[in-house]
Amino acid sequence: MSRRPVRFALLGLMLGCAPATPVSAHEFWIEPQDFTVEAGEEISADIRIGQDFKGDAFPYIPSRFAAFRRHDRDGETDAEGTTGDLPALTLEPRTEGLTLFTYVSVAERIRFQDWEKFAFYLDYEGLDAIPDLHDARGLARDDIRELYTRCAKALVAVGDAADDQDRATGMRIELVAAENPATLEPGGEIGFTLLWEGAPLADTQVALFRRGADGGETTRVLARTDQAGAVRFPLPATGTYLASSVHMVEAPADRNADWESFWASLTFAVE
Repeated sequence: MSRRPVRFALLGLMLGCAPATPVSAHEFWIEPQDFTVEAGEEISADIRIGQDFKGDAFPYIPSRFAAFRRHDRDGETDAEGTTGDLPALTLEPRTEGLTLFTYVSVAERIRFQDWEKFAFYLDYEGLDAIPDLHDARGLARDDIRELYTRCAKALVAVGDAADDQDRATGMRIELVAAENPATLEPGGEIGFTLLWEGAPLADTQVALFRRGADGGETTRVLARTDQAGAVRFPLPATGTYLASSVHMVEAPADRNADWESFWASLTFAVE
């Protein structure tokens, strides 16, 4: 297995960077170089943070994640690497079929001293109930403390993957695709179930991004989950897609925060 370690100067820069916040970077995702590979062909993927499905790649840094896993027909195992690897993921598949990669970040902290910025972020992510709940709890509007955790997933088809399906992997928040992207064509649809602690999460915004071809404009379509936590989107064209959703809860008393948010993402391609 080959890897391309990042240069020491770049690694130092990455380690010294402050974590991207929900305001400065709404999306966090795993982006494979290819979403379809042949058996025995190397899988390579970046960890990206950004906005509108455009962002910077970050190296493999174990202190930044609680779990980085792959899931395939042979079971579940760590997606191992060496600190500084860029791309963050480079490995050979163990078996044909749909391989899932999942990444759970460590919890990061952010403080808002500007209510307008906090309110803009809530509006963008469809967290419509939070402002009233914030006021009802008697919380200050000029010093808002939040913890946030990212839960990312990517689907890669290895060889003959048509008979496989996405599935829940146990992340605290998770999007599960109802159809295998390897079987989909432009003009069709894809559905997702949004899970919170293993149960369907109703009335929650899900966004589906499609990256424009050849650097074109990214599109973003919104929907809200039904009572079964389900939502469906049209797939207008081939390309790379990102589904994302955010759930916010009252932070536990021992966490020294007002709110705790959990960010789900799922990347796939339609070819």
